[in-house]
Amino acid sequence: MNRYQDWSLIPSPARIVSGVAFTSALYAAVDLAPGYAPGPEAVAYDDGGGSTLALGLDGAGPVLVVDDHDERDAPMSREQVVSALGLTGLPGHLSPADDRTFCGAARWDGRSWSPAFGVPGQVVGNLVDELHLLGEADQILADVTGGEAERPALAALLGAVRTGAWSRDTLAAALRLTPYEEDEELEAEPDVDAATEALEVYRPLLLRLL
Repeated sequence: MNRYQDWSLIPSPARIVSGVAFTSALYAAVDLAPGYAPGPEAVAYDDGGGSTLALGLDGAGPVLVVDDHDERDAPMSREQVVSALGLTGLPGHLSPADDRTFCGAARWDGRSWSPAFGVPGQVVGNLVDELHLLGEADQILADVTGGEAERPALAALLGAVRTGAWSRDTLAAALRLTPYEEDEELEAEPDVDAATEALEVYRPLLLRLL
């Protein structure tokens, strides 16, 4: 079974938040909306393809609620999620007016996602998968700038984000692109300052979770 289907293969809330932060910084660098801004008690993510998650950080421990458009076999209603996790409401952007159903929900007990219901889905699995995150970063930058990043520099940035210890220099190195065509220039230059600003929003949350 893969991590899309097995909660035991999903690492800690900090690893999920670091994936959201990394992706948000890349989107900000090319002036694309990164999705939902994090709040002090919740982190939200939308993959742009109809899947979303909310990670609540208040209460008895982090809770994760997932709506993955590829997982429709046994949908959970809002009421089922709230009851199963002992919540008073769903976290983040999952407002009471939203009638969506969910593929999975779980609470972090400090070591694992337990109790856990349904499946984490691809949207969660992708956020904790290094190869997927680096490939998506390549694609985001290439689509807007027509340039290619150095994969080791992107990997170094992801590693730094995962430890909560990145620097502007690490970001700048990851965003130093080479045009795909030798005689061409980049169609747009990545904005290191915008990426830094987007990433810094997540630092307090990561340091709290690490």
